[in-house]
Amino acid sequence: MQSESFAEPESGTRYVLNDKLRAAFSAEGHLVIAGVVPRAPLARLSASITTAFESFKREGRLFSGGGTLNGHLNCFPGAESRFVYERLEATGILDMVRELADEPLRKPNIGCNLNLPGSAPQNEHVDGYASQPFLIVNVAAVDTDTENGAMEILRGTHQKDSKLWQIVWERPARTRVPMRQGDVLIRRSTLWHRGMPNRTARPRPMLAYTWEDGGSSRVDPYDAHEGQISFLPNRFGTDWASRLRERTFVALPKVSTAYRALRSLL
Repeated sequence: MQSESFAEPESGTRYVLNDKLRAAFSAEGHLVIAGVVPRAPLARLSASITTAFESFKREGRLFSGGGTLNGHLNCFPGAESRFVYERLEATGILDMVRELADEPLRKPNIGCNLNLPGSAPQNEHVDGYASQPFLIVNVAAVDTDTENGAMEILRGTHQKDSKLWQIVWERPARTRVPMRQGDVLIRRSTLWHRGMPNRTARPRPMLAYTWEDGGSSRVDPYDAHEGQISFLPNRFGTDWASRLRERTFVALPKVSTAYRALRSLL
């Protein structure tokens, strides 16, 4: 099943949070808004991220573990991605986020998920801690579908604080969220989800603007990493024990999920 929660602008390119969209967000925990960011500059940004990743690998600057084994890395997309944030502000997307938020927001933390060719399915998870929910805006930097790892969400799981064992037991309905380049996904951090395999030959970047702890503590969040594209560990660490866990998860995903579910129960 694929997501159908698409919003359209009420007038021109200015997006407005109306009652219908607010109700859909409350029920589903996410909204997809089509065609917000222009495709051409996103294509150039995606090429820059891919080029930087290849340089990191070639020059031996990429860490071991930290998502390199299961194929999902965190990334800072560099100051050259600032145009995306400016577009989100100009079109009213960030005003929608502010209206959906439970408290005043600072500027967001700037990030990106890089889904590598040959990646494995991620483990189902929420972002951050369930007791400290926040909002996330994802922007598709390239066309994203089931071939290059469109996100899978577990429907309705944002409505209560579930442990993994409950997710495994209750087996909520799952849906994929395909997006065209420039589409925007607004979602709650407490919506269970996972990255899926990228079966293509090219990395798939997905930009992320997050407001954990109310947002970035920086005056300019694009000053991070000296404004340069950088790659960071994802949900696994880089020490030997973390690399072993990541390798085990990739090789024996059902065993790993069973172990995590048991830990969540105990």
